[in-house]
Amino acid sequence: MKKPQLLLAIIFIVSLVSFSTIVQAQTAGPSDATTAPPATAAAVAKVYCSGSTITLTGPQDATLIPVADYATYNWYKLDAGGNPVLVAGQTGKTYTETSTTAGYYNYELVTINANGCSSPVSTELQVYVLPPLSTTITTSSASVCTGSTATPTLTANPTPATPYALNYQWTLAGVNIPGATSSTYTVPVDNTAETLSYGVTVTYALNPACGPATATQSIIINPLPTKPTITAN
Repeated sequence: MKKPQLLLAIIFIVSLVSFSTIVQAQTAGPSDATTAPPATAAAVAKVYCSGSTITLTGPQDATLIPVADYATYNWYKLDAGGNPVLVAGQTGKTYTETSTTAGYYNYELVTINANGCSSPVSTELQVYVLPPLSTTITTSSASVCTGSTATPTLTANPTPATPYALNYQWTLAGVNIPGATSSTYTVPVDNTAETLSYGVTVTYALNPACGPATATQSIIINPLPTKPTITAN
């Protein structure tokens, strides 16, 4: 075999190997599950809730009159090593994927027009998926006496607690308590004997619609015994 033919054969084989490494079934899960979450929602294209459907939309061919979709859309999802993987079976303008584990899901797109001409690779697009959110409440005391100076402190215990910024809202009988927006709440105790139902709602700062996680805790305010009367036999 002549050298030019040998060189062409080698290039062809390498091309086949290279192509076979990127044409495969979609890999479930994030492209990057270890990097810290974005500081703000604006740092990524969108922040999705756990288990929601990621929906991406490509452009249309503006050279056509009227404007129409490209003939083919090649969607690429980056793997854990940052390598683009061509997603099989999704060649339309809209790409969908059900999110699983939390992390960054990174994508690229190549469009092909009716003449078979391919566009340059798009700028990488990142979305972030949040993990499921839950919470419990612990209290320093669930039962106190009326007028007590030892007021109970309620503490929200969300999961995950880090590294995400979280919003808190405490409620009494289902009604928001003004200003009660930290991870703890101190219950004011007056002279009324009653059972109070406190709650907390925890959401992600990156996307308050995700979750929300809720929990409740009852605080019993017990009456004092009546003033005793002493009698002598």
